[in-house]
Amino acid sequence: MNGVLRGIARTLFILIVVAAVGIGSFIGISLVYFSRELPNHKQLAEYVPAIGTKVYAGEGAFMTEFASEHRMVVPISQVPKAMIQAVLAAEDRDFYTHNGVNPTAIFRAAVADLTRFQRGQRPIGASTITQQIVRHFLLSNEVSVSRKVKEALLAYRIEHELSKNRILEIYLNEIYLGAGAYGVATAADTYFQKPLDKLTLAETAFIAALPKAPNNYNPARHPQAAKARRDWVLAGMAETGAVTPEQAKAAMAEPLAVHFRDPEGEPPGYFLEEVRRELVARFGEKVVYEGGLTVRTSYTRSYQDIADKAFREGLVAYDRRHGWRGAITHLPNAASAQNALSGIADPPGTAGWQLAAVTAVEPSAAHIVLKKGGQGRISVNELRWARKTLDDQRLGAGIGRVSEVLQPGDIVLVEPVAAAAPAGRRGAPQPSAQYALRQIPDISGGLVVLDPKTGRVFAMVGGWSFQQSQFNRATQAKRQPGSAFKPFVFATALENGFSPYSVVEDAPISIPQGPGQTPWEPVNYEGSYVGETTLSDALVHSRNLVTARLAVSVGLPAIAKTVQNFDVMDKMPLYYSMSLGAGETTLLRLTSAYAMIDNGGHWLLPSVVDSVQDRQGRVIYQKGVKDCAACFVAAAPAAGAAADPAYKVTGAPPPGSLAVQNARFIENAVLYKPTKPDPLISDTSDRELIAMMQGVVERGTGTAVAAVGKPLAGKTGTTSDWFDAWFVGFSPDLAAGVYVGFDDPRTLGTGEVGGHVAAPIFRDFMMAALKNVPAKPFPEAPSASAAVATNVLRGAPNGTDEDQTASLFPPDSDTLTPPGVARDGRQRGTPLPNDSAARPDQGQNPYWAPVPRAYSAPYPGTYGSTTYPPPYAPYRPDYSYAAPRDYGSASPYSYAPYSAPRSYGSPGGYPGYPTTSQRDHDTPGGYPPAQGGGYPAPGWRPGRGTGGLY
Repeated sequence: MNGVLRGIARTLFILIVVAAVGIGSFIGISLVYFSRELPNHKQLAEYVPAIGTKVYAGEGAFMTEFASEHRMVVPISQVPKAMIQAVLAAEDRDFYTHNGVNPTAIFRAAVADLTRFQRGQRPIGASTITQQIVRHFLLSNEVSVSRKVKEALLAYRIEHELSKNRILEIYLNEIYLGAGAYGVATAADTYFQKPLDKLTLAETAFIAALPKAPNNYNPARHPQAAKARRDWVLAGMAETGAVTPEQAKAAMAEPLAVHFRDPEGEPPGYFLEEVRRELVARFGEKVVYEGGLTVRTSYTRSYQDIADKAFREGLVAYDRRHGWRGAITHLPNAASAQNALSGIADPPGTAGWQLAAVTAVEPSAAHIVLKKGGQGRISVNELRWARKTLDDQRLGAGIGRVSEVLQPGDIVLVEPVAAAAPAGRRGAPQPSAQYALRQIPDISGGLVVLDPKTGRVFAMVGGWSFQQSQFNRATQAKRQPGSAFKPFVFATALENGFSPYSVVEDAPISIPQGPGQTPWEPVNYEGSYVGETTLSDALVHSRNLVTARLAVSVGLPAIAKTVQNFDVMDKMPLYYSMSLGAGETTLLRLTSAYAMIDNGGHWLLPSVVDSVQDRQGRVIYQKGVKDCAACFVAAAPAAGAAADPAYKVTGAPPPGSLAVQNARFIENAVLYKPTKPDPLISDTSDRELIAMMQGVVERGTGTAVAAVGKPLAGKTGTTSDWFDAWFVGFSPDLAAGVYVGFDDPRTLGTGEVGGHVAAPIFRDFMMAALKNVPAKPFPEAPSASAAVATNVLRGAPNGTDEDQTASLFPPDSDTLTPPGVARDGRQRGTPLPNDSAARPDQGQNPYWAPVPRAYSAPYPGTYGSTTYPPPYAPYRPDYSYAAPRDYGSASPYSYAPYSAPRSYGSPGGYPGYPTTSQRDHDTPGGYPPAQGGGYPAPGWRPGRGTGGLY
């Protein structure tokens, strides 16, 4: 018997040994197998938390954060002990005693998982904090045995690489806690607007309760589950001795009261997106979203608020002039509209307007129910503007009854206009509140405000609403500026011997386009002309024919040089139509160029970013240094990097140039200086040009702006068939530009010129922005004290020979007019003579056909081929040529290449960018065929094919 027992014992021993060897071999082989595929755990030793870029306004106020993960990093030494105890009670009570894996917790979870498996439930985890870090940084959330094995192996290794406090510090700063908050410090700010050391015990326990499932314990959506989880954490703290049972019980009695931060109105989306785009272009996406940068911008909220208000009111005023386009939607009857109202989303960009359903219509009023509750009425007087919008922005018949505009079942936007009057007697029905009908304009545009001394952009409006469209029409839409381009033609003339009182002929002109091409024959906006006039008067009244003659006289290469120096265009095509604004530019570039005029002709770099610091506080970019507003400081260019032709490296930044207090430049910082000539034009020419542009405001096409009552200068711009309306101008210390037009270019409507559409927006902005600013004059022009009319032929001061003296005013009614020409400049039956050499008997007659003239500035010379009669400059061979195009047509424009912006705080993109079908204006070609010897034919529309209008 004993022998049998000994045999059994021996057999069992052998089996146990074999099993142990087998299990050990299996474990060893498994460890070797899984160890081959383990990621490098040493990267955690170099862990740097991803911190977003914080953006601040010019006055120091926080604006936003560009971040893939919203995180506020706090060292473990500054985390309150109560927070550490709460997190350990909820997530890993044995954290300071295990080696990365907790066998007791694994056994406990395995037993519980047997029951959960039978119920078809997901198994619960037994991961330690170390294992959670491993899963977050090095592995995935895959539910598998292999992942668990790898997790345990890596956790064990990490415990031998990092201290417990370092592991816990990484965890407390990295864990996601809901509502976009990463880390406990961010969660405290998000849920309670408090720092960690100001949290109550109940608030601390709530934050510690979130790592398990932050969405399931969201206090806004699941308040009961959130409170239960918080109380569970408090009970765990009592069990571990972190707090007494009485303290835990008192904290459980507190209600769960979170306080999300209220949004401070709609953020300046267009400005912030421009900041983001510049940062990404300069530093890269990863650095911007994870590098912990600190950015100070030029944003000024007071200017932005004024700009938003003026721009929106200007668009609404235009929109109301062109009628009603219909309800947002229409439902079969009033009852269905009222029932559906609560489920209809507010259109983006409605501001203070409200959605309402029309429930009944009377001849004199419509009754409405508001989405937010309440009732009201819209009187017929509030609908007089709502005539039907027809093609080409024309208006339908006038409004006599409400039913001509609204019907029961309509869903519309309304705005309160008057409070309900008190009831006349007790028990009488309360009168309804009065509302006005509103609609979101389908027109858009932009407004830019900047400092003409530094180029810092104070405010930017890129459309009706950033929520509606993220396409920035101030920086991305390339449109024809029309006559707003003319100051640069006149600046070129002033640099080439002309003066404001030089006399140039305002009469028809025919300019060859090249062999086999129809001559270009521009016209003035009014279709008439005034004969000989001064350079100043021509700019003040925006005379196209004078501008075309100047282009012929000074030559297109000289104009192109001015335009490119002022950065209006990168490379101006050498076509005469460019002189009237047929090329394309952006609102920011044109406004910046005007600011350079205001800055004495010195070049500026328009900028939205003042300085950038890295996470160590070093300045890695700064716009402007002492005595050089257009310079900037940044890291030295990398070896082999393409050089920016607009800037050159000039060595280390000068001492005392640091604009950020208590900071220092990055070690390899260098100063970049512009390569542009300085100044771009002479001081004399600049002051003369400003004086001429003041005349535009005081007595020319921009008189709508004169109501500001302060010294202002500027220029209107309108393109063919009223497609685009501009006004760009400045005071001595503030520059602003306005552009208005449709995204899919089409007419704004007959007569909707820049002085009528854009100038009032500029006026309203300047009136508010300069309200409390003392009037400041511009520098006096040299010619202001000695205005002398210049002889058109000899260029000498005004003489005694009347036949050789230019007339500065339109001729009297008895002035000689050639046969076949009416007083309004239109053609009669008799054709005009062809161009011929200048004759003394023609020289002073303003109504003869155009001939080459001797102006006060000499013709600068020939340019290439002799195919072109003097004084016309031929095309330069390095510019390509496009087929003639009718700029009065409605074909769409092209926009600058654009990558969709991403929303702040996430890498996602925005939907809903405007369609940008292509229109090739890279090399503008010719214009419509000549009409009747250079005069408009019957039925002519003002400005057709002129490029610039008014």
